[in-house]
Amino acid sequence: MNASRRKALKFLASASLASLAVSSPFRATAEDSRKPIRLLVGYPPGGPADIVARIMAERLSSVMGGPVVVDNRPGAGGQIAAQALKSAVPDGATLFLSNTHTIVTVPLTVASPGFAPSTDFRPIGTVANFELALAVHKRTGVKKLSELKAWLAAHSDEANIGVPAPTSAPEFIAGKLARAFRTKTVPVPYRGAAPMVQDFLAGQVAAAVSGVSDFLPYLESGALRILAVTRETPILAGVPSFEQAGYKGLDATDVLGVYAPVGMSDAVVTQYNAAIRQVLSMPDVAAKLRGYAMTAAPSSPAEHVQRLAEVSRTLTNLMKDGSYTTQ
Repeated sequence: MNASRRKALKFLASASLASLAVSSPFRATAEDSRKPIRLLVGYPPGGPADIVARIMAERLSSVMGGPVVVDNRPGAGGQIAAQALKSAVPDGATLFLSNTHTIVTVPLTVASPGFAPSTDFRPIGTVANFELALAVHKRTGVKKLSELKAWLAAHSDEANIGVPAPTSAPEFIAGKLARAFRTKTVPVPYRGAAPMVQDFLAGQVAAAVSGVSDFLPYLESGALRILAVTRETPILAGVPSFEQAGYKGLDATDVLGVYAPVGMSDAVVTQYNAAIRQVLSMPDVAAKLRGYAMTAAPSSPAEHVQRLAEVSRTLTNLMKDGSYTTQ
């Protein structure tokens, strides 16, 4: 086991990240209240993390009485933004909103990511959960997962499944499905969901695994069909989970959380957690998240670590089923 993976698992299992009591009313967290709070995001505008960051930033600004600015630092699966958080002063002026790919998968699969969650970050809490989905292009005519297996077997020259990033949860899911189908299906990794969806809609790949929100804009036109999701979601009533469709171990729900640099005081972490909970309790915020197939999921720092541990177990099992190695 490499050192980065040991550190990641230490972070997930850490007993020192105890639940922090919520204080009220909220007071300014930055030493200089006039200084804007940066909310780092490791992906370009338009993706799930960026969407949630912008929803949160707008309302956190009003709750905290000062500007909160989304700072996109895309690249390397969120590693650039994570490294920026690591080097930030822990004065309350810099936060990081991240998915589990950066916080869990990267430390498990990259030998030297330039950060270690267990020693460089303090979790503040969960913001939202969102599901992953398997979709097929309309040209396949496939309407359920059992039919996809037969289609891929009959079209071996087109037996590919697009995924938004290499060594990611979507790739692990696609790989496990390919082995379960016993076909020559291969995952095709892209550098981001946007180019993958573009090729998918153009028919360059027959199927794709990505966040539900990546597929939603194209459902009504019939350009694609979602066959299964990691877990049932109200916005896709009638679409089964992978387990309901007969494929277990694919429930890799993504968890979006907020992190601070190590060294931030307990008091400031508590106040940020309280502010995030207040924002997530707003009906319009919850409604906006639902519109993107996300679920508001406020938590304490300790509860967030437990959720990351669940994701880590699922991903580790998926990786064991394949030939994924540390980069």
